[in-house]
Amino acid sequence: MRSTILGCGSYLPPRAVTSDELAGALATTGPQLTESTGVSTRREAEDGEGPSQLASRAAQQALAAAGLGPEAVDLIVFATMTPDIVFPGPGCFLQDQLGCRTVGAMDVRGQCAGFLVALATADRFIRAGKAECVLVAGAEVHSAALEYSPRAVAVTPYFGDGAGVVVLGASPEPGVLATVLHADPDGLERFWCEFPASRHLPSRMDIEAFRAGRHFYQLDAERMHPQAERVLPEVIGEALERAGVTREEVALFVLHYLDHRVARRAGRAAGIPDDRIVATAEAAGHMAAAGVPIALADALAAGRVRRGDVVCAAAFGGGMAWGAAVLRL
Repeated sequence: MRSTILGCGSYLPPRAVTSDELAGALATTGPQLTESTGVSTRREAEDGEGPSQLASRAAQQALAAAGLGPEAVDLIVFATMTPDIVFPGPGCFLQDQLGCRTVGAMDVRGQCAGFLVALATADRFIRAGKAECVLVAGAEVHSAALEYSPRAVAVTPYFGDGAGVVVLGASPEPGVLATVLHADPDGLERFWCEFPASRHLPSRMDIEAFRAGRHFYQLDAERMHPQAERVLPEVIGEALERAGVTREEVALFVLHYLDHRVARRAGRAAGIPDDRIVATAEAAGHMAAAGVPIALADALAAGRVRRGDVVCAAAFGGGMAWGAAVLRL
């Protein structure tokens, strides 16, 4: 058996935060923030909402699109870099909220490429005959992990909160045509969150690290941009070759990177027309593991793609991890 996409869903928190609203905390102006990151509005979860709650709403939409109830799910694979709590993982919380009860629930860490890691994992379970209906979730609540002070002006404005879910089912007709995953450990500090750290004994964090803000995201976007522009076209070509699909056969390319302008430049370098590119961070900020499934669900809902169309999704980010998937919807 192969795996196919049965339904997609997305959810963005209703609270919208503009660059003007964010600017005061970062001691700058809204136009300067928009110019530096390309993001004018982002979404923020409410206090007490974790990624599992956002994913639950997206999952209900995805299951409805598939014509299924939670009882049909026999595995949950959840990608996030902002879990509800340290442990257990958000897959367990999502399982409880949906009422899936004792099915398997696991989490994966792939940061910005996390959804592609989760998708590849779910695809392998179905191909191996170990699952028939997998809920593949990507959700982030970045707003609770970000610093709101002037020193975060080059980091915080990139990020937003949201969730996307795909229902993957067993089928004789393939929907996941190819997946490709890569990671390069050189330069991990370009995008990381260092504390709390289990390697820091006995308290996982000390006051010096706290005062230095090392429990917030550390991001050197300018050093990441060139790598993103290089690897995204490469991995798109690799995935298309593995799938036996040409660029002309792809209805839509979903390019996932924290700066949507860089993603579009990478798409052009790959020979993709602008009208066939969705740069995921453009509408509501960068949402790491949630960006790709949100874009898929939204493109289907808007009629930008239809059932039977081929879509190629590629992502690059922290890790440094990147990958691509070729999907027939």
